[in-house]
Formats: sequence, structure tokens, C-alpha cells
Amino acid sequence: MRVTIALALLVLAACNKQPDLKLKNATAEEVAAKAKAAGAGEMRPDPGQWQVMTSMKLLDVAGVPEAAAAQMKRAMARTTTNMQCLTPEDVQKPNLFAGPENSRCKYDDFNMKGGKIKATMHCPGQAGGEMAMTLDGAYTPKSYRVLATMDMQMPNASQKMKMTMESIGTRIGECPAKAAAVR
Repeated sequence: MRVTIALALLVLAACNKQPDLKLKNATAEEVAAKAKAAGAGEMRPDPGQWQVMTSMKLLDVAGVPEAAAAQMKRAMARTTTNMQCLTPEDVQKPNLFAGPENSRCKYDDFNMKGGKIKATMHCPGQAGGEMAMTLDGAYTPKSYRVLATMDMQMPNASQKMKMTMESIGTRIGECPAKAAAVR
């Protein structure tokens, strides 16, 4: 569903003098505002070229034909590696921490301090159903590792999916000149 919310949230970093960011029952906009007010600049990643590897650790599908479930598992079984250039302007955006604005998701808990992040959120589906997600990870200015577990209840009550993904990001150097110029 909204895996990109979790992954956008994961591109984080910290310094030794990092503020504590702790919220309950908050929207993405509220998390972004609190991050800004708390001096989130100290919690930001270093600008530059980032390599992000994402792998599926668990995929459990119920209520769908066995062949469809097997096809989903095969499609999601591989580890993907993406390169992303984060400019100095990118790391100044408050929604780097919270996900996209105008999201229908709400954080039950959002805790970020001392190089650790833990969060739980719920997102209503557009055609019914719901997704619950937990995030648990660690970060520095040059790397992060996070585990995201998503439980999805589809509009058809008999269809459910649970998946756990791991995302590992590492700053590998400066952005290529072309990538920085295109932004």
C-alpha cells in the first residue's frame, strides 16, 4: 500500500546533540511540524549519494488463491537496490521525517532519539480495509537500517496480508554532477 511512506521516513540521521521527538496520535503534518520545532536539523541525513537496499523478510497472504499468493511472493522476494541523490535542499524538508503531506495515515506513536526510531501508524484504505505499520530501526548521519512490518486488511474481510521489509541506506559519496544539476 503505502510502503513509500515508511521508506521516506527511513532516510534519517542523527548527531550526538539530537533532540527527542516523541508524539502520540499524530498526523504526518504534525510529526513534520514537531520535527522542525524540535530542531530536526540535527536529525537529518548528510546530503549526498545514498544507496538504499530493500528486502522482503516475510510475506504472508491469506484469502487469495494459492497461485496468486505464490506469484506475489516470487515478485517481492528479491532485494532491490536504488540510488538516491539527497541535495542540501532535500534534507531541509520537514516531511523527510513524516511522509507525504495530506496522508490519511495517523501515527499512534512516533519516537526518535539517540539514533533509534520506533513508530506505529494506521492508514485507512481508499476502498475500505486498513493498514497497520510498525517501524523499528537505527540511524546515523551516514546510514540507517529499519524494519517495517505492515498488516493489511483488504476490503474483502477474508483477504489479509502481512509483510516485513528491511531497508538499509548508506551514504556512499557525493551526488553525481548530472543528478545534482537536474534537481
